[in-house]
Amino acid sequence: MDRASLFVGGKNESTFSFDDTLPALPLPELRDTMKRYYAGLQPFGTPEELANSRRIIDEFANGIGAELQAKLKERAAKMKNWLGSWWEDYGYHMLRLPLLPYQIMSMPCQLIHVGVPERPDYMLKSLARQIHHTLEFWDLVRSETIKPLSSNGGKIKYSSALYKQFYSTSRVPGEEQDHIEKHFLTKSEGRTPTHLIITGKGRQFSFNCVHDDDTILTAPEILVALQRLRSILDYEPEGDGVPALTHDDRTSWAKNRKHLMSISETNKQTLKLVESSNISICWDEHQPQNTEESSQLSIYGDYHSRWADRSSCMIAFKNGHYVYTGEHSCYDGTISASFATFMQLSFLEVPEPDWSEVKDTKLVDIQELKFELDDTLKSEIKRVLDEVEKRGIDVTATFEVFDDYGKEFMKSQKLHPDSFVQVLMQWAYYQMHHEIAPTYETALMRHYYNGRTETLRSCTNDVYEFLKASDSSSTTDEQLLQAFRAAVNDHRYQMDEARKGNGIDRHLFGLWCVAFENKLNIPAFYDDPLYAKSGGGGNFVLSSSTLGFTPNVGFVAPMTLDGYGVFYAITSDAIYINSTAYRDSIKTSARKYNAIFFESFRRIRRLLEQQKIESNL
Repeated sequence: MDRASLFVGGKNESTFSFDDTLPALPLPELRDTMKRYYAGLQPFGTPEELANSRRIIDEFANGIGAELQAKLKERAAKMKNWLGSWWEDYGYHMLRLPLLPYQIMSMPCQLIHVGVPERPDYMLKSLARQIHHTLEFWDLVRSETIKPLSSNGGKIKYSSALYKQFYSTSRVPGEEQDHIEKHFLTKSEGRTPTHLIITGKGRQFSFNCVHDDDTILTAPEILVALQRLRSILDYEPEGDGVPALTHDDRTSWAKNRKHLMSISETNKQTLKLVESSNISICWDEHQPQNTEESSQLSIYGDYHSRWADRSSCMIAFKNGHYVYTGEHSCYDGTISASFATFMQLSFLEVPEPDWSEVKDTKLVDIQELKFELDDTLKSEIKRVLDEVEKRGIDVTATFEVFDDYGKEFMKSQKLHPDSFVQVLMQWAYYQMHHEIAPTYETALMRHYYNGRTETLRSCTNDVYEFLKASDSSSTTDEQLLQAFRAAVNDHRYQMDEARKGNGIDRHLFGLWCVAFENKLNIPAFYDDPLYAKSGGGGNFVLSSSTLGFTPNVGFVAPMTLDGYGVFYAITSDAIYINSTAYRDSIKTSARKYNAIFFESFRRIRRLLEQQKIESNL
């Protein structure tokens, strides 16, 4: 696996060449979704509750649901992706909570895997290299030469469209609803912004990332700029901290943003520079000592120096640790994982720059971006920072590595690694809380036109049977393993079905959107207690996703107060796990959950190995 073969496309292959040829997003028949939905309710309801849900489902399917489905079919006939912008508009942009820490994705950059020092004395050099390789990735996307995404030897092709929202994109606040503003253009589309933004100690700076001939800056050139900026930050006063305003609730930030622009034309121009820059970097003064601490600080950290609305941002800690963060409505975690893999391979394969070139380097022009502020905005900055400080770290993030075994052992048992982890993840929750959890797992849908994700309701009936079997004193080891294998295999089947377009939740979401946009009463179907109890309406207690088969893993906050976020990556011999929980929950503990999760891995391995020994006798 090398950088060129994974990321650089052929001469006749454009990054986005597959996108228009991808099939339309399937729209399931209403009766099929209702059947799958009812099956998904069964682990969560009593006979009486299920009978009530059955009645509600039938009334919905034979009444208003059929009308909504007809309208959805009309939309699907005109659009290759019938979800369109609904997922962003109603799934994300109507939420009024601050983006940080509730809606931001974070992915710690584990330079230790590629031999790059994570030390204060090397920090400026590692950041120069980070920026240079980020620009290489940006250059591949804008020149449309990054390899189009595919799998199975190119047989399954994926949409690359979300790459265009990785750079020069911001989520702009609205008083009722936010929206995405994209400034990125490929070379064939026009000229894209070429300046980056670096913020630190409440101040914002910008410089151009390309030479006059449109080639990107070298790492030594970037290092010289960073040395100058570090000197400014170390020996001059802190700034006014305007980025703090972006960490308010979305309605308040929308009002303050509007007021900021009303003060002067200069403010409008400065705001556009901030929101459109190709790269956004936050120089955070904290010094985390490990990956877990950097994970935690990525959703807390220096609020006065970080522009939350940016689609992607690099958090550069003062001692050489890094975290890549992303605004979730703009793209999904698979884009972050792709970028992180590119960066690690770049550090691994590209030789250390010749830093002696620094003495002959031409200085780049650095511009400090300053806003004109009145007393109202100065007071608002102070208020937001005070509220952030009072709130404290209300989402706890952990990072742990289970290294007893990884996907090779799972595959040796003829069990799919992701399904293996999913079942044990739910088993850990069941052992800790003595109940089942409505469980969300991301199902990738990028093999459809402008596809993003579907929900896999991972607590299937077979998983439920396994959990019950594990709790029974009469269950033998052989019976438990039989139930475990059935649960893992059923999960894999359900994932395959979801990825074929036979999911549940995006269809239910689409029907809700039809009612909402046509100003119809939201059907009683969505008020059924089992709808929420099974996870509907964003009530999944376990929110999870696999980031693939490299060490790169990231996380978001849990969906519910008493829930967990469990995110993992599976390598040949280890599982990398970021888990999250809310500080104010009196029920959950991410640390305790991880311990039970790890012991579940060990226990199931012992049982599988014992079964193999006995079968050979």
